[in-house]
Amino acid sequence: MEKVLIISYFFPPCNLTASQRAQSWANYLSKFGYKPVVITRRWDHKISHLSDVSKATPDAILHQENENYEVYYVPYHPNLRDQIYVKYRENGFNFLRRFLTMMELLFQPFFNAAIPYDNIGEFANDYLEKNPDVKKMVVSGNPFNLFKFGYQLHNSTGIKWIADYRDAWTTGQIQLIDKGFFHRFIHSLDAHYEKKWVGTARVVTASSQPIADEIGKLVKRKSHAIYNGFVLEDFKGIKVEGKFTDFTITYVGMLYPGQKVEIFLDAYKEFIRQTPDVKAKLLFPGIAFLADQHARIKNAMTGFEPYYECTERIERMAILEIEKRSHLLFHVAWDEHKGIIASKIYEYIASGSYIIVTPTDHGAIEEIVQKSGCGVCTETVEETVAFLKSEYENYLAGRIKVNDTSSANVLQFSREKQAGVLAELLNQLK
Repeated sequence: MEKVLIISYFFPPCNLTASQRAQSWANYLSKFGYKPVVITRRWDHKISHLSDVSKATPDAILHQENENYEVYYVPYHPNLRDQIYVKYRENGFNFLRRFLTMMELLFQPFFNAAIPYDNIGEFANDYLEKNPDVKKMVVSGNPFNLFKFGYQLHNSTGIKWIADYRDAWTTGQIQLIDKGFFHRFIHSLDAHYEKKWVGTARVVTASSQPIADEIGKLVKRKSHAIYNGFVLEDFKGIKVEGKFTDFTITYVGMLYPGQKVEIFLDAYKEFIRQTPDVKAKLLFPGIAFLADQHARIKNAMTGFEPYYECTERIERMAILEIEKRSHLLFHVAWDEHKGIIASKIYEYIASGSYIIVTPTDHGAIEEIVQKSGCGVCTETVEETVAFLKSEYENYLAGRIKVNDTSSANVLQFSREKQAGVLAELLNQLK
């Protein structure tokens, strides 16, 4: 079995969604002839607040092996900015933290010492020197400075590598919205180094084809989509006794300003107004983790408090149970961005619960929903209200709409299938 080095900042036991992409490759690549060796940072703290990411870890390197892969966890040494954030969070020295962040962004392309996780690259270099039989590597970003390590390791060892993007770096336009001069300067600097660093990769992969296409054009490399996908086995151990008593709609995951959640919220409020004695609940588990988005929902739902609920972060298995018990799973596509695919859409598919996307993107999200056959996409308040009223009538009549998770339409989005796509690309690194 051929070894492949995988460098990923996020990896379990990190409880953030980003860790699941590299984990799925580690779990499944052995079925396609590869033994992954993962290098990541240590994750000794459960992430309940953003500051938990910045906490220091013990100083020893952890090495864990199992049947399918092995992992090296290198220590995390927080810089001054991180130390301030851990101690004060959002309540002190905000200007200093912003200044230190600016300096970090400015100097990282030139000095590895400005990267708090530069020991990941150092350890990877030591590993490759001691294991010259490892000829292939995948570097998964973000953080996108990991691609600098890919560039440097390629130059020092000749290793052939794949640059994997969960999301776009400088080719995405979201980060430029309402930003000032410094941000735009850093963006142009990053674009220069993105072309330089990723230009040494053999191929670019991304979480959607539109994102992959744009990156490929920038760095002049072949590009392929590797979807985040789902792990069907995650749901098999969850025993639920039917759906919730109330007609329940659930939104899971992060929420950003570019997602027009207000269209669905307006439709939901109108549905409540038009439905006598309605028994409905709109759930946002974990959304209180994002204070600004939590406030956004509270403001939009003023006067409708009995019909919605926001919570702090909860355990993933509890989230999966909520997804299975919900009558509908709700998602908001990005306005005017057709390649942004939230990982939760795949989890929705695997849950068996029906999906509504409002508004649609007329792009990658809509394509996934249509190909899987697991839901509908709406765009206006009026058509969304009509759909909710129809589904509520089904609820009252005891007709529960579910998806066949064993169908080929659904299984094409499994993480195992997507690991096979990565394995085929690795096979081409001759």
